[in-house]
Amino acid sequence: MASSSLNNADARTVTALLSKLSDPDPDFRFMSLNDLHQLLIKQKADFLAHDYNTSSRVVDNVIKTLDDQNGEVQNLAVKCIGPLVAKIPISVLAPTLDKLSLVEVKNSVDNSIPALALRNAISSLQKPVRGVAPSREVMETYSVISRVLIPRILGFPTSSGASKQSAGEFRGILDKDRDPSVESVDVLIEVVRCFGPLLQPLEVEKLQDVVVHVLGREATPSPVKKRAVVALAILAPYLTDSILDGLITKIQTALKESNPTPVMRRLYISIMGSLSRSIPYKFGSYLPRLIEFVLSPLSQEELQSQLDAISEGDDRLHLEFNEVREAALVAMESFLASCGLQMRDYTDKVIGACLRYLKYDPNYAVDEDEEMDEDEDADEDDEDDEVDDEFEDDTGFDDDDDASWKVRRCAAKALYTLISTRSIDLLEKGTLYREIASPLVKRFDEREESVRLEIISTVALLIRKTGEGVIQSISADDELLNSLGENRKRRRQSSGGVAYTNKAPYLGATGLTSPTRESVPPTGPRADLQKLTPQIVKSGTKLLKGKQIATKQAIVKLLDDLIAVQNGGLAQYFDQVMQPIIDVTKGMTGNTGSTSMALSAASSATATTLRIAVLHFTSNIAKTHSSSLFQRYLENIVDGVVSAVRDRLYKISSEAIRTAEELVKAITPPRARLTTQKYKPELTKLYEIIVDRASSVDADTEVRQKAIQALGTLVSRTSSPDGIALIPSDKRQVALKLLLDRARNETTRLYAVRAIDNVAAHSVTPGSLEPAWIQQVALELCGQLRKSNRALRGASVQALQHLILCPAAKGQIQADTANDVVAAILPVIATNDSYLLGPALLVVAQLDLEHPRTVLSPAFIEHICELLKKNITGLALESLVTLVTNVGQSGMGKPFMDGVLRIGVAGDPTVVGKVAGALFVASSGEIGVTVKSFVDELNQSSKLSPPDTARQSLALAILGEIGLRLGEKSRLQPSIFLEQFHDEPDKVSVSAAVALGRAGAGNLPVFLPIILGAIKKQGNQQYLLLQSIREVLHQAITSSTDISSYENEIWQLLFSASQFDDNRAICAECIGRLAIMEPKTYIPKLQELLKDRSPVFRGVAVQALRYMLPDTDDSFDLMLKTVLFDMLLTVLKDDDMEIRRLGMTALNSAAHNKPDLILPHLGELIPYVIKESVVKKELIREVQMGPFKHLVDDGLEVRKSAYETLYALMETAFSRVSSLEFYDRIIAGLNDENDIRSLCNLMLSKLIVIDPEETTRRLDTVAECYRKTLSTKLRDGAVKQEVEKQEEAIKSVLRVTLLLVEKTKTALPTTNTGVGGALAQGQAQQSTQNPVWQQYWEWVNKDFERQLKALREENREIAG
Repeated sequence: MASSSLNNADARTVTALLSKLSDPDPDFRFMSLNDLHQLLIKQKADFLAHDYNTSSRVVDNVIKTLDDQNGEVQNLAVKCIGPLVAKIPISVLAPTLDKLSLVEVKNSVDNSIPALALRNAISSLQKPVRGVAPSREVMETYSVISRVLIPRILGFPTSSGASKQSAGEFRGILDKDRDPSVESVDVLIEVVRCFGPLLQPLEVEKLQDVVVHVLGREATPSPVKKRAVVALAILAPYLTDSILDGLITKIQTALKESNPTPVMRRLYISIMGSLSRSIPYKFGSYLPRLIEFVLSPLSQEELQSQLDAISEGDDRLHLEFNEVREAALVAMESFLASCGLQMRDYTDKVIGACLRYLKYDPNYAVDEDEEMDEDEDADEDDEDDEVDDEFEDDTGFDDDDDASWKVRRCAAKALYTLISTRSIDLLEKGTLYREIASPLVKRFDEREESVRLEIISTVALLIRKTGEGVIQSISADDELLNSLGENRKRRRQSSGGVAYTNKAPYLGATGLTSPTRESVPPTGPRADLQKLTPQIVKSGTKLLKGKQIATKQAIVKLLDDLIAVQNGGLAQYFDQVMQPIIDVTKGMTGNTGSTSMALSAASSATATTLRIAVLHFTSNIAKTHSSSLFQRYLENIVDGVVSAVRDRLYKISSEAIRTAEELVKAITPPRARLTTQKYKPELTKLYEIIVDRASSVDADTEVRQKAIQALGTLVSRTSSPDGIALIPSDKRQVALKLLLDRARNETTRLYAVRAIDNVAAHSVTPGSLEPAWIQQVALELCGQLRKSNRALRGASVQALQHLILCPAAKGQIQADTANDVVAAILPVIATNDSYLLGPALLVVAQLDLEHPRTVLSPAFIEHICELLKKNITGLALESLVTLVTNVGQSGMGKPFMDGVLRIGVAGDPTVVGKVAGALFVASSGEIGVTVKSFVDELNQSSKLSPPDTARQSLALAILGEIGLRLGEKSRLQPSIFLEQFHDEPDKVSVSAAVALGRAGAGNLPVFLPIILGAIKKQGNQQYLLLQSIREVLHQAITSSTDISSYENEIWQLLFSASQFDDNRAICAECIGRLAIMEPKTYIPKLQELLKDRSPVFRGVAVQALRYMLPDTDDSFDLMLKTVLFDMLLTVLKDDDMEIRRLGMTALNSAAHNKPDLILPHLGELIPYVIKESVVKKELIREVQMGPFKHLVDDGLEVRKSAYETLYALMETAFSRVSSLEFYDRIIAGLNDENDIRSLCNLMLSKLIVIDPEETTRRLDTVAECYRKTLSTKLRDGAVKQEVEKQEEAIKSVLRVTLLLVEKTKTALPTTNTGVGGALAQGQAQQSTQNPVWQQYWEWVNKDFERQLKALREENREIAG
């Protein structure tokens, strides 16, 4: 039919289509039905809403075609039902559903057609949304469902007149007298999924009864029972407490029978597992009543009785025995995942049951203790190898009657879940290694590969969990600790000179030093892992010699995890590990596919993935172990890597190049300084293959990029005096020219620039870089600065900095090249990009030393002066100071100073003052102005009416910088600054206070006594003087100035001044700085003050502790390590709520700056933070504000601090936090105040990546909280701030919702399904796991479609 006819259809069009549905030709019927389907989809929602007769005829004809003889017509009829039901009037809906429920297929062998059509009809109806009042249309639709469809499902007569059958002829969808099908159960699932929130308690109870009846019938097929269990799980959230209690009691009673059949036992255990996943919090309260029914089938007594029966030849119940144990282990895994807190009391029983059935293999007995004996001699090892060969021959063992492997796999999965959810406390107690680890490793010889892979995966998880939150030990050097009081070493270096570093930030670990294994604590998880390592290696290397690809890949990844956690650890086992690894690297991988049947990881294991895994492992071996260890294997390793680099698959080739790069680092100086010449042949092989791939035009882009990076590493590591002889000069020049050539290629220029940066950063030998190459590269890098790619510009300016500053290029930059470089850098300076500005200024600073007259053109000075008008801070400001210092030293300061002074007050006085002061001092005062000039300017500006505050501030900043740098030579007096102090701390007063402090730091004997004397007067200017003291202390730490003669007086004055609220914060900061300078003296005093009676002193001490943490170094940590935990614990226990809040801010700072000092004690600190995150009703009070009453929560600020601390701990030490309690607080925070909700949303967005399993389990609860936020309606007349606040809250919720949906693969239901119902089952399974979240997502898509679209576009723009 023409498209225009479909778009302008009416009743006659529909009638014409219906007449063709009876055509004898199935093609005509199909085309007519297809046109009808298109018409129903394209027309408006009210197309048939007012035409009862046409609607009825369409319904009758479409239902008739469900029994068509042609299968394609039937499928299309099923697709038509959904859009048809959505458009018919409500008066036609009841008879339509009634007819669909009564359809009997006579012309097709597929009896699922009616149920599929009915399910499509239900899913296309308007549905209620949880937490939102249903509309009139939804209520009318539910009325029809309740009146017609639910009775049909239950097998009751309906009140609809559509059915002409008598009561005696009536048959329900799940009638007790007929065998239900899987599709029939799917109809019930769809009803509950769509209309669950509106179902009445009686309806829910009856639906539950009919599902239980289906489950209880012995004749019910197994697939139907599985779907019925799913149906019961979907019903569970709507069961009232009394109904749920009745269901639990029924399960309990049935399992208490003296001799329940294995089938019923398995069924009820499966139901319990399903309920725990569906309603974890409700089910958790029933767990103590039910857990024994799951543990009982797993007991030693039942296992022994079964083994005795098998030994006597009675294996009639063997299959049922395995199925019951499999169901019990699956249920127990669900309990561990969903009801972790309630399962803690049964940990020992769970471990015992899992280990018992982990080795349950009645058809294959092994004496494990004898096999794993650590004292076996070499002959026994040979025998083991022979047994291993026999094992490999038996891997094809298959016995249809033996399903014990499923039990063993479920036991391994349960242990995996236990480790995943309980690793924090069980690792600390030693339970996992003491009871679980060794039995798992002993089962590496499991004959069934899917079970073996699950066991290896569980051990790998245990290793990874051991490595999470590893505490870097601090060596308590007593001599260093004792010297802290006298050794004020410079802790924060100011960029007074040209900064130069030889580390490129994007290259990761440089591998400059030979790796040393970290010291392992004498006790704890890492010590346990070290003891287990020999057993793991011995069992694992046996499997590496086998033929199973999936197993070998799993073992390689496990060993990779092992060396990652231990930062090595395989030094003693190289002979066992390396030869199998070398064999696989060369491609000797045995079979080309995996024989695994059940585990998804095995299906993806191929020769290619195995080879990639081995290459990655080899790379990590080279990174974490000394090169002397694999010296005897190096030739074979390099040959294997070279072979892999030439592989035609780019994934193998690129991974091999990465491995080659790590090998280069391992066999070149400084790591291999003493054995360099031994590795020269291997290094030559690596050089040739890397150059070949980097220069190849037919290699994959990723391969070329990684080859270029590896080439940069190779050239840079052979640029030192120790390594320059490793590569001949001609080959070095070839490599350098290749890098330059690749820098000109669009697809490789970024990697080439980074490689050049690496070479320049390590070229310390004069003459190692040719002058011509330096000029060409410098100009090429300047050309890259004009590109739009910001990453390329950043890499180019960084490479240019290293090239210009490196010793190899010193004096090699020609004047013309310098002029071109400066011209290219000027636009970078003009854009004021903080990422590019610092390196760009340092480049110019170095060029100014070599070519001052070329660099300092009027245009350049103008650009730099314009820069002063913009906001410059941090490293960019320090780089600018370095530049002007070089300018002053080169004798070209006068024109520069003229430009700076012309800018004057147009810029930030602090920045301009610092630059002008540094330039004045560097020029030795020979720039046309004197100190007196600035003093006169200050005095004149002060005498104006009104005073020129901007000029005053600028003059003060310049004088302060001059005083700091010249010291007593400046001849400045404190009175110059003190005269600018006013009673109120205005802009000029604060500038004067800071300038006084900076000048005082340069001339302590003159300034500091006067400052301290003025503080004692306790006048209005005390706050300003404290600003000066802070600046003095800051400069004293930076420049290692000795102020020991003033420290005690300063300490006393600070605590005296802290009595005033305005002074408290700055006093705490100054006290913290004093503690940094003299830790042995002042940290004990702070400890005493934390217990002082005065809350003021306690508060100041806590804040001082917080200020100490970011500004300290490793030597200071030695002192802090012994006291930090006690100090934090003291303040978190304080009775004063404000002190506890400050204590949590200190813990927050410690989590960011000193995580290694608090990680061992988090178990004791976190409970106090969790406690403070709970809403305390006693702190909520009612306040009268005019005619209105408001609730004020005095505990809100403390809760905010608690959640901020939890957020910091989540980022730095989540593996040390109990995830169950942590998630409980996040869920509670989603219902708290707006600021806390925002923070919890941010935490959820990160937790879905950090801990996706637990986050997925909590989605239903999250959905309830989010629905409440999105459904909040503001009162009439709400002010603008309230509206904006609510809009931001909604946007935040929707943004996190999108992220959670993406990560959990939540899908909207689809109605266009055909015969088979596979998609229906997938959606039902998803709804079973998170039914509330699924409904919430559907509601959000409907009611917030516009906002979601805007957020998706915003995300695309950010990603783009």
